[in-house]
Order: sequence, then C-alpha cells, then structure tokens
Amino acid sequence: MTAALLDEVIEELYASHTSDAEAAAAARRDYEQRRGKVHQDDELWEAWSAAFVEWYVVERVGDDGMPPAARTARALLAGDPKRDVVAALITSQRSLFEVRGISKGRVELLDLLGGAVFVVEEKRSLHGVEVGDVAELRLVGVGGEVRFGRTFVYHPKAARGAIVERARAMLGQGASRRDVIDQIAQLRVQVTRYRHMPAARVYELGARPKDPKEELSRGRRDELPPRGSTG
Repeated sequence: MTAALLDEVIEELYASHTSDAEAAAAARRDYEQRRGKVHQDDELWEAWSAAFVEWYVVERVGDDGMPPAARTARALLAGDPKRDVVAALITSQRSLFEVRGISKGRVELLDLLGGAVFVVEEKRSLHGVEVGDVAELRLVGVGGEVRFGRTFVYHPKAARGAIVERARAMLGQGASRRDVIDQIAQLRVQVTRYRHMPAARVYELGARPKDPKEELSRGRRDELPPRGSTG
C-alpha cells in the first residue's frame, strides 16, 4: 500500500504542477545550465527527463519561496495520508549512492556523499542493476519504509573513485550536496560526448577542483580534449 500511495501522490503532483509550459521551460533551462543539456536522441534523455520533473515538483523553489509540492502539502487537510506522503517527498534525500547489496525485495545502498547506509524496500525487479553500480537516486522515507523516488541516473561503475575524490574535494571547499550532484551529472553528460575516451577518464579529468561554483557554471568543458583527440 505504501508504494501504491507514493506512486499515486507523485502522479497527482505531476498533473497539478507541470501544466504551465512556460514555467516548466524556464525550470528546464535552469536545470540544464547546472547539469548539462541532453537531447531527445541521447541515451540519457529518459532518465534525465524523469529526474528533472521530480526535481521541479519536489525541490525547485518558486517565487513564493517554496517548491510546488509544498504548496500542495499546505492545501491538504491534517490527517489526510496523502499529506504525509507529500511531506515525505519534500524531505526526501537525493544523493549519489553505491549499490552494496541486492536481495529479494531489498536494495542496500551506501550514500557516497554522507556515508550512511540505507535499505530500500523495492519489490520490482531492477533490470541490469548490479552490486557496485553508482547512481544518483532519490530516497523517500514514508510509512516506516525507505522507497525509491523516480530519479535514476546511473554513472559508470569504473568512475566510482573519481566521483568520490571529486565529491570530497568540493564538499571540503564548501560546495553544497546539490553542487556536487550536479557537477557529477555534468560529467555523466560528457561521457556521451567523448565516446573515444574511457568513461572513467572523463570523470578523472573533471576531478581537479578549483572554485566549485565557477566550475559548475563552466561545466569544465575546457578541461576535456577536443573531439577526435587521442588525449
């Protein structure tokens, strides 16, 4: 019932808050400026779009100082179970995780940014997911369980070391978790642009931090060799 209610609430939030095409387009530009632009024919399009919509509804702060989901939470009556689910989404955790274990109905994850271990209740089969995989995920604590949101952006398993190095350096310089996640996402986009290079190498070239905010806006494209270079 928890999973079904979570899915129902997410669908209702999407229906309520994504109808304004102009606002959604402005949000998408903001999202892509921080994380890199993905086109419809890119392999990342589906995952990128799902992550964007969830971020837009759950996290992006509007002119009224709150994300769209928070407006819905205010409108729901106390005692309504959907209000608790919306609140859980608003306080959910988006981070970079490593898959540490998979068993029937359960997935064990290590938060690479905070170090905590989570066990997610998941009855569906996660096709192609293996121990050691690294991904940007959203975890939602609802009904006494931890559930997946709809953000599933996978990074190359071989890039784990470079991701951790990059994250530690940026956090040590005062960057926010969101800065780290978005910078790593930019590198994931670069993997699709520089197919002549091993994926892990793309992350390694991006793992030489200077000022995190400056690099976030630049996307570190200047540190990657031009297309066709043997690097």
